[in-house]
Order: sequence, then C-alpha cells, then structure tokens
Amino acid sequence: MATPPRKDSDTRKSSDALSYRDIDSQMGEFARTVELNERILQRLQSYELMLLDASSLAALLDVLLHTTQAHFGLSGVSLSLYDPEGELEQLLPADLEFGIDLVLEGDSFDMQQLYGARPQVEVIVSEDPRALRAIANVDSGQSALLLPLVRENLLVGSFHWVSEDAEAFDSEVEIDFLNHLASIIAICLENCTNAERLASLSLLDPLTRLSNQRAFEMELRREVARAHRNKKPLTLMVMEVDDFPAISDNYGHLSGDFVLKAIGRHISGMLRRTDYLARLHGSCFALLLPACPEDKGQEIGERIRSETEFMEIDDGRGANLFASLAIGMSTWAPQNYPAINMEQLAEQLKANATQAMERSRRDGGNRVSLSRLAAMLT
Repeated sequence: MATPPRKDSDTRKSSDALSYRDIDSQMGEFARTVELNERILQRLQSYELMLLDASSLAALLDVLLHTTQAHFGLSGVSLSLYDPEGELEQLLPADLEFGIDLVLEGDSFDMQQLYGARPQVEVIVSEDPRALRAIANVDSGQSALLLPLVRENLLVGSFHWVSEDAEAFDSEVEIDFLNHLASIIAICLENCTNAERLASLSLLDPLTRLSNQRAFEMELRREVARAHRNKKPLTLMVMEVDDFPAISDNYGHLSGDFVLKAIGRHISGMLRRTDYLARLHGSCFALLLPACPEDKGQEIGERIRSETEFMEIDDGRGANLFASLAIGMSTWAPQNYPAINMEQLAEQLKANATQAMERSRRDGGNRVSLSRLAAMLT
C-alpha cells in the first residue's frame, strides 16, 4: 500500500523557498538603494567641497550658477538673494555677468511666497504656479527643486534647480541631503559676504566712503589689463580741490571734510557703473573711465569741472561753501599706442594725469588739462 503524500511538509518546503526568494529580492533591492544613496551622497559631498573651496563671493556664485547645472545634469538654475541695502550689488565686481540667473531682491516678499511659514526644501512640478518663477530662465523643465537659504531664521535667498525629470529629487534620503546642502550654501554665502565686506573696508576711505589709494592702484592695473585685452581706450583723471588748505583754515577742518564728502558724492552721481572714483589723499581724487576715448574724457572732465564750480556745499552749520577743481587727464588708446609692459603703462598713465593736474593748478585751477602718452610705450 502506497504511503500518502505529506502535504504539510511539501507546503512548508514550498513556503520556505518562496520566503528565501523574497528575502533575496528584498536584500537585492536594499543593496541597490544603499548603492544609490552612496552615489547621491558622494556627488553632494564633492559639490559641497567646491562650495567650501570658493574663496570669494564671485567664485561662490560661479559655482552656484555655472557648475551646479553640469554637476547634477540639470536643465538650468536660478538664484534670488535678499539684498535690501544693495550691499551685495556693491560687493560684486562691476563686470560680473550672470544675466537673469541671478536676481538681487530689495524685498523678500516674492521669495517668501515660494515657501510656507517654515521654509524647507521642496520639489514642485511644472504645473505648480510657483514654477513660473523657478523655471522662468529655462526653455523647458518638468520639475523644480526649491532650496531655501536661511540664516538666523531669516530667508536670505532661494536657489532653484530645474530638471527634465518629473520625478527628480523625490527620495526622502535625497531631500534630507539637500536640506543639509541648502544650509551649507547659506553659510558659504554669509562667510563670503563677510569676507568681501572686510576686504572692502580695508580698501575704503573712511571719510568719503570712496575707494582709497590702495584700492585705486589695484583697480588701475585691472583696467589697464582689461583695456589691453578688449582693445578699448582708458581715460584717467586726477583732480584736486583748488585752495583746499584755505577752506580748512578759514572755515575749520570740519567744513573741509564736508567739502570733500560733497564733491565725492556729486561726482559719483555723474558716473556710469563701470567708472571708478577714488580719494587718493588729502583733497586729491582719481577717476578711471573705461572704454572712454580722449574727446569723450575731455567732455566729461569739463562737465565735472563746471558743475562743481557752481555747486553749493552746506558745511553743516548754516554756511554755504564753494569749491572748484584742477583736473588733469590722460588717455591710453591701445590701437594707437600698443604697449607691452602693463605695469609701466599704468605708472605712466598715472604720472601723465598727475602732471596735467599740476599744470591746471599752476594755471589758476578750475580747468581741465590734457597730457598725452609718449610713443616710447611701444
């Protein structure tokens, strides 16, 4: 007589085999998840190192607005920063160009509208009304990552990543990493801004808040090099207040300070953003005019001279003072006077403008004199 099959045992064996396959599948999925998370972490960590290595505000913005897109395979990025006093705009180099990728906000309301009461990293799809802001600078995108940049409970910026993948950045682990990254970016922005602020203070004249002589010497060499690269003329003016010692002697040093500050403010208001005004020493100022030919420089110098002559200066005690300027200028046109030694050229340009200013002063002041560079520069 045949022995009947042991159904319970067979069922148990089949169930055990199924359980082992399930465990293997789950372990494989777990291993893949761990590997994916490790790759995400490595990519974010290498990016974090690039942020920490940025030595200036301009370098940090270059990483954020140029490197980020390639590093993470994005369609585009944009950055909004809260700048109520216009400080960031002043700290950034005048020739820095990020187009619509960088927006400096005088009011934080628009940024606040992207987030709730407690800003957190968030992924939004293209249909979300907020995406119009985040994807405005990109031709196409299916999702956008909003990274709030917060310092001391204040939203100081909003960084937007745009992707063609509608399901990008959707894992909880990745969002946790990105929250950490947003904090790092906010700290880097604060540190770089503080460093730029300290550097700028060491380059500022404390009375007029214009650049000082050290800053001018650095800018002169930069502008000479830029003029050489771009083959565009560069005009330098050196200006001194006529009879300034008499103003201080007759009305007091405080009145003299008012005159210098008023003249600095007045000239600054007449300039382009790319122009550069500095106080060298005493009552002497210097003005760099990039891409400015000689005839245009003479026109600007004459305008500065005439408007300063008729400017009433309140000395802070009810009296109105008047002052005039002795102005000297010199222009370098790379096309006409090619030069090899840029350091020597910068010194020659400064010497020529100073000599022209001294000639204006000897001739009675309140005039513009010109000194042309010699052909020996070639």
